[in-house]
Amino acid sequence: MTRRELLDAIRAGRRSLDELLSGFSEEQMLERVDETWTRKDVIAHFDAWERRVVRLLERLQSGAPADPAVETDELNERYWRASRDVPLGEVRASERAAYDALLAAIDGATDEELFDGDHFDWTEGEPLANWFRGNSDEHYAEHLEQLTRPAR
Repeated sequence: MTRRELLDAIRAGRRSLDELLSGFSEEQMLERVDETWTRKDVIAHFDAWERRVVRLLERLQSGAPADPAVETDELNERYWRASRDVPLGEVRASERAAYDALLAAIDGATDEELFDGDHFDWTEGEPLANWFRGNSDEHYAEHLEQLTRPAR
């Protein structure tokens, strides 16, 4: 994968997400789509994970240890609790800023940092570019079914 391919994939995923979300009214964004989450909560979830991968790169670049390992479900619960009462407009703006920060982090990273799986020991041989995709376009696709569910 090249930097261009990485950015193209992330941007294509984002266009698809934006297109999908543009079809929902404000009321629909606040509808529950599972036992706990609303569509708004899914957007806040993207925000948290986009910010997390940016922080990860910053920590690795500085030589600081990565965040301690925490179970994904525990993190998701923490993120949900922190954002569940935030108004929709703020969630949307924050997530857009997180997405922009993700693109800026990629722009600021070297090719070695992004594509050499051995550059950061913490990634255990996996290129950091995979982490960026997993927290952007691949993450959006993972939640597509959830976002398109009928309200409960």
